[in-house]
Amino acid sequence: MPVSIRRQAMEVTMAGLLAAFSAVVIYGSLQLASGWGDTGPQAGYFPLRLAILLLVVSLLLLVQAVRQPVEGPFADGTQLRRVFSLFGPTVVLALAAPFLGFYLASALFLLYMCRVHGGFGWGRSLLIGFGAAVVLYAVFELWFGVPLARGPLEDWLDTLRTAA
Repeated sequence: MPVSIRRQAMEVTMAGLLAAFSAVVIYGSLQLASGWGDTGPQAGYFPLRLAILLLVVSLLLLVQAVRQPVEGPFADGTQLRRVFSLFGPTVVLALAAPFLGFYLASALFLLYMCRVHGGFGWGRSLLIGFGAAVVLYAVFELWFGVPLARGPLEDWLDTLRTAA
């Protein structure tokens, strides 16, 4: 007989994990300057506020899960396979980003997701994947001036950009 996790148990567990994660982020944010400085928000400003909001939401979810339990299993085998079919590529993205660079890894991730899970054709998948990578590059590198993890291809492209 397959093991079944009750939905209420999973909801309570996830609310608790979110609350714990929020508490860790709140603690970390308080170790940084988390106010408003002369030049704008300090390093812990946004993480602190977002973590407080997430903590409130997780507590509301916990209250709802206890007060209004939803009966039945959390997920069946088909649903779990579907979740892990998305989780696997996300893990590959996280592992590949330091080697390929974030932009190329995210482009390949989006290409795969659009093609396999979205059912898009090659043209649209390529446009979304590499278009998003270009937008990420423009926002982080050019606008914010914050470089993300780079791979050899991105270093080469950057040397072309600086040489021009």
